[in-house]
Amino acid sequence: MQYAVLELAPYRGGGAGVIAAVAAGPADGYGAAMSETTQALEGPAGGCPIRRSAVRVSIATALLLGFGTLVLVAVASVLILGFSTSTRNTAALLTDKVILAMDGMTVRVRAQLDPAQYQAEFLVASIQRGEIDTSDRTRLGQNLRSALAASPQITAVSFLAADGQWTVARRTGPNDAEVMTMPPPPNSDLLMQEMKAAPVARWVDPVWSEDEGTSFLTVRAPVRSKDGKFLGAVLVGVSFADLSGFLGELDSSQGVTAFILFDADHVLAHPALIGRSFNLAGRTPPLPTLSDLGDPVAAAIWQRQPPGRGSASDALGGKLRDLDFRQATVGDVDYVYLLRDLGGYGAQNWTLVMALPQREVDQEIRRVRWFGLGGVAILLVSVALSLILGKTISRQIRGLSHAASSLRDLDFHAVPYLPDSRLRELSDAAAAFNTMLTGLRWFESYVPKALVLRLIRRGDHAGSILSEERDVTVMFTDIKGFSTLAQNMTPAQTASLLNEHFTLLSACIEAEGGTVDKFIGDAVMAFWGAPDDQADHAGRALRAAAAIDHCIRQSHDEAVAQGRPAIRLRVGIHSGPVVVGNIGTSSRINYTIVGDTVNAAARLEALGADLADPAAACIVLASADTVDAAGDCGVPMTDVGEFSLRGRTGQVRVWQLADGEHGPREPVGPTGETVGEARLDPVCPEPPARVPS
Repeated sequence: MQYAVLELAPYRGGGAGVIAAVAAGPADGYGAAMSETTQALEGPAGGCPIRRSAVRVSIATALLLGFGTLVLVAVASVLILGFSTSTRNTAALLTDKVILAMDGMTVRVRAQLDPAQYQAEFLVASIQRGEIDTSDRTRLGQNLRSALAASPQITAVSFLAADGQWTVARRTGPNDAEVMTMPPPPNSDLLMQEMKAAPVARWVDPVWSEDEGTSFLTVRAPVRSKDGKFLGAVLVGVSFADLSGFLGELDSSQGVTAFILFDADHVLAHPALIGRSFNLAGRTPPLPTLSDLGDPVAAAIWQRQPPGRGSASDALGGKLRDLDFRQATVGDVDYVYLLRDLGGYGAQNWTLVMALPQREVDQEIRRVRWFGLGGVAILLVSVALSLILGKTISRQIRGLSHAASSLRDLDFHAVPYLPDSRLRELSDAAAAFNTMLTGLRWFESYVPKALVLRLIRRGDHAGSILSEERDVTVMFTDIKGFSTLAQNMTPAQTASLLNEHFTLLSACIEAEGGTVDKFIGDAVMAFWGAPDDQADHAGRALRAAAAIDHCIRQSHDEAVAQGRPAIRLRVGIHSGPVVVGNIGTSSRINYTIVGDTVNAAARLEALGADLADPAAACIVLASADTVDAAGDCGVPMTDVGEFSLRGRTGQVRVWQLADGEHGPREPVGPTGETVGEARLDPVCPEPPARVPS
């Protein structure tokens, strides 16, 4: 890689410099050489515009139209042929699925409930055989607790003795239970009469438990001795929450809504009951209703008339045995309800319900629809892949185009490096661009970017900028006692301090449209009024000085508080005619200003050493020419008298920036008149990272 550079000024943001030419590209010729920057960055006054076609199509569009059309024709042909052969009847498959799901639901419900009855019968048999002594309450409680451990479906198991003594084992957690001896329940007399008359264990309708705050399904089994004497009853309770949890698992695994009805309106179990509680005391039966669920699908089961049940076997071709059939519409979706009676768990048969969308039943149309949707999906995916391919290629080309366009602003550090590409041509272009960008970022550190941008916007060529006389305002700054300050600092710390200081000053100057001409050691030279015409160049300079004064004082106070070296600054400002333009030789050229006005500004800055309060962090002096030219610019100034400046004849009237601490609070002239108004505190820039002391 080779670079030809016309200007490389040894300071960041300082002296004028223009990149004349940069040739970028690998030595083997893959990269294309850049034209001279003075030609590539020509303004509207020059350059050779490239004629662009009136009709332009992006690469992504071209690839989409090309590949997409081919894919569309191919996939659409297969899709049409598939539709013509996909009308066979698949109702048998749905029928088998429905029967299998309902049978599985029946088996799971019985598997959830039957162990409670088996456990009750086992306890009765153990007592009858004398293996469990009901008079030994401690041993009895241990056996009841063991029954809970053996059957996780059971919530509570108890023995109600004929004498009214009630021993209860109740589950208190997933792996814990407690045994209690309690007084007989309020209805124990009636319960004992029923148990004496009952020959075997039986399920009873749901009952409400005040202690638990919920309803239970209960298996009641009478206990008799071998000689037929009534000893009491074993009571086993199963919570509905367990049933609802099981149905929730079924709902998730098979994609249907399953629930159990006690009667036409009351619900025994439903996934919507998981984690919910109801106060059902006083209700008969103590169960939530369909409207309590908040499930519109379950609530709509009896929506259509007649309210009875239709035969699912008749509705679906006679292939569904022992199932009833209902239909309802919820929102815009039609649902089918398959119902099966389930007996053996109380005086009344329960109803197992499985609700599924109508489209599951209308399998033939559904299969054709899915086939069509699958074909359309393949078509869309194919077209999308074509689009992605086109977008991927065009994105890299657009990235190269956008990155190249970003170079116009000369903000090379804001221009991203281009990623590599699997396409060889794009990879070569990205490599050449990244190599060029690395070189330009080095140049950016030494070229006055703001000045170059202004010259570009004016449409000037580097060789067309002629020296001319113009009225400008010049500012000089200098750090007081910098040599002494630097003696106690390392070179790295000195550079860090200057970088922070110059960053602060440059931000204040450029915020008012000024040009930082150069950094001279610890001094800064800046000017307003060139290259752009600025009628208020004097006011801009004073406002920039006020901002610098504020930021320097703030920085000074922070440095003192943190025990770091504190900077004290002198600023001199003068307005007048100068010669501005390209000054230098053909090998090194600066856009700068020269003349007596520059010298006067430097002398005013030096005068600050004689006028400054030793405690002042910053002193700003301006000539009467600057104050008069600025007029009422909002910056308060105080007349401090006339002085002789070294190298100049006559007296110069000097004004000082007024300050609330080190000067009068109201800016006044020599006869007491107010000059300017109170200024707002500017926002100082964040300093760069410091080198540790």
